[in-house]
Amino acid sequence: MGLRDDLLAKMQAWKALADARAQQAAPAAMPLLSAEVLAKGHPKVSRAVVGDGLVYGVRQGSGFGWCWLIFTTVHCFFMFRGLRGGAATMNHQLLSNPSLWDFILLGLFYIPFFLVGFGFTLARYRIELTSAAVAVRWRILPWIGWTWRLSAGEEVGVTLAFRGSSENERPLPAVVISSQGKEISFGSFLPAGVKEFLAGAILDYYQGAEPSTAPFIPRA
Repeated sequence: MGLRDDLLAKMQAWKALADARAQQAAPAAMPLLSAEVLAKGHPKVSRAVVGDGLVYGVRQGSGFGWCWLIFTTVHCFFMFRGLRGGAATMNHQLLSNPSLWDFILLGLFYIPFFLVGFGFTLARYRIELTSAAVAVRWRILPWIGWTWRLSAGEEVGVTLAFRGSSENERPLPAVVISSQGKEISFGSFLPAGVKEFLAGAILDYYQGAEPSTAPFIPRA
């Protein structure tokens, strides 16, 4: 009887998670932002007028990322310290007299872990809006990252919808931009307020009466 109850409880939990993801997957309608809200901007979002377009920028910082980065740094420090003192093992062998190559291999091992930490702390989004296209650039470092482009047709839609990312089994909506039957999405791990502002600002650029060019005024 206990096993049956446990199975039913797990099935209910899976169903609740599936329902939550389905609800997140349904696009949320984004209202146009007022001129006052656009002029005030968002404290975590920068804005610049470039030619006939707008460029928004935001850094992807998170508590998880900083904890990951701090843990990786401390772990790396003690591993290098142990290797230097001849008290570290590599490939199940004690390295009493490590060579320069051993230090290089250890450093290469930590590179992916540091990149994950940088991705959740120092990485930046740059959203370029023009009448012809939308370009979203995500950079961990200036030369490492991805770029998504979407041609802007007569109609450009912007919503917040689930696109596969979760945090502690909680679905996270992304900013979804669609046009001409195609879409790009980004920013699942950005704060909710930042995502709502970016979605509204992008929608205002393409569906407002005219592109807003009010100066960005950061909050204190």
